[in-house]
Amino acid sequence: MAEKKSVKNVINEEQVEISIEQKLEALYTLQQVDSKIDKIRAYRGELPLEVQDLEDEVAGLETRIGNFQEDTKRFTTDITNYKIKIKEAEALIKKYEEQQNNVRNNREYDSISKEIEYQQLDIQLSEKKIREATAKSEEINTKIAEAQQRLEERKNDLAAKKEELNSIVEETQKEEEALLKRSSECEGMIEERLLVAYKRIRKNARNGLAVVGINRDACGGCFNKIPPQHQLDICTHKKIIVCEYCGRILVDKAIIDNYKE
Repeated sequence: MAEKKSVKNVINEEQVEISIEQKLEALYTLQQVDSKIDKIRAYRGELPLEVQDLEDEVAGLETRIGNFQEDTKRFTTDITNYKIKIKEAEALIKKYEEQQNNVRNNREYDSISKEIEYQQLDIQLSEKKIREATAKSEEINTKIAEAQQRLEERKNDLAAKKEELNSIVEETQKEEEALLKRSSECEGMIEERLLVAYKRIRKNARNGLAVVGINRDACGGCFNKIPPQHQLDICTHKKIIVCEYCGRILVDKAIIDNYKE
């Protein structure tokens, strides 16, 4: 009975060993695939960000021009209203002047004179408001012209950058799609906790390497020496070993050799 239990334990150990090895192979494959995706995106360079910045600038200029145009409409409406007010005041002045010819006493004459004076002051105020609104409208029209010129330049730049980006994307799209699919397949073979750790290490690593091999007894990421016992543990594939200096996941030559393009 004890012998059977011992055999069972050996089988379980082998299953665990195979499972860890498969995880390491999946991790190394995922790293290679993600590194290729990184190279494709690096080839595109800053173009996607440049396109986004230009799109934002174009949208901002269009909004700015729209706001300027609304201001211009408001000033035009104000000028029209002031001109109407002037005509109304002029009509009242004419009416009051005619009434002055038929007054019966000085009190009525003085009262009408004050009304005429009030309307004249109102005309002067309206004329001042018209001059101010006209000046502001002309200033805004200048800004609109400058913004429209800038907008046309940015639109041309955007079209050129988009064409350049689309050309590069077209060259690499199929390859990237295939790599992304393979990356997803590899992620499906890795437990969530380990995958989260991989992505965290990769994010913090300057070169995006979270899984590295051993090169001349040293970590392939930070190049610090790995103790012999750790190297032995890495080769047995019984557990996931990380570099004690940089935290990268370490794999041995056997895992690397098993990797298939």
